[in-house]
Amino acid sequence: MQLKKIAAFGAAALCALSVSAAQAAFPEPGTPVRIVVGFPPGGGADVLARAAALGVSKALNTNVMVENRPGASGIIATDYVSRAKPDGYTLYIATPGSLTILPSLQKVPYDPAKDFTPISLLVTMPNVLVTSPKSGINSIADLIARAKTKDVTYASGGNGTIGQMAAEQFNMMAGVHMRHIPYKGTTPALTDVAGGLVEVTFSDPSVKSLVQSGKLKALGVTTVTPSDEFPGAPPIGQAGIPGYELTNWYGVIAPAGVPRDIVDTLNRAFAQAMKNPDIVKQLAASGMTATSDTPAEFGALMAKERAKWADLVKKADIRLD
Repeated sequence: MQLKKIAAFGAAALCALSVSAAQAAFPEPGTPVRIVVGFPPGGGADVLARAAALGVSKALNTNVMVENRPGASGIIATDYVSRAKPDGYTLYIATPGSLTILPSLQKVPYDPAKDFTPISLLVTMPNVLVTSPKSGINSIADLIARAKTKDVTYASGGNGTIGQMAAEQFNMMAGVHMRHIPYKGTTPALTDVAGGLVEVTFSDPSVKSLVQSGKLKALGVTTVTPSDEFPGAPPIGQAGIPGYELTNWYGVIAPAGVPRDIVDTLNRAFAQAMKNPDIVKQLAASGMTATSDTPAEFGALMAKERAKWADLVKKADIRLD
């Protein structure tokens, strides 16, 4: 009997060691990590994903691939990741739209609070209000004055994106009604604003190259402090709408149920990537400030943002177009 107990104990110990060894092996040699992006190539989320992939690949000593799954303002990719195996090999660049805004505007096929594992916040940034140099709009005051007397349109990368929320917050606080024209991604939205088909859009800082080339003009930034990347664009809260403020962010999440040790490994890898001087410089050139935090802190940020945008949706009576 005693020998049986010893044998059973030994088997259990070996099993525990095997489980521990399997968990410690993440990532397994030859198994790539995928970072899914819910928007087309070229936008801010894609720029971040490709920069982070290089740093995380080095930190984990494995291949890290970027996979674009655009559509429905990020809902398609977000839903896809929610259904992925919770093994740490499928990650998602979380943006405010599908995780904190759209759940207040429509029914989504996932629970943003329960179906994901937060990994880390990655960057913060302003949104930038831009127009065509030919629009005749040269300041925030010009835009407000025009919107009070004419039909002014604004483009966004899609329903429920942070760009739409920035504009609707502008509408409510300025007492105007710019009309929403949603697009499938920021790139086509910017193209039509530059072409004069739509007056303005609130873009992420990846718009910098278009501003520098003269194809677009930056009127203001949504943060309370000026942006070094857009020196001629004052904070909107200081240029016509007192109290206006919005800070955009991107982070990384995984499906719910990823083991804690793998979450910690990923968190450390992304934190290391966001401290890499080359990556910091690359992201700064796109107007993004690299950062990191704990999974709990990032989860708390998303919960706070969900409450914030739900309140704006209700007060401004925002509806899908």
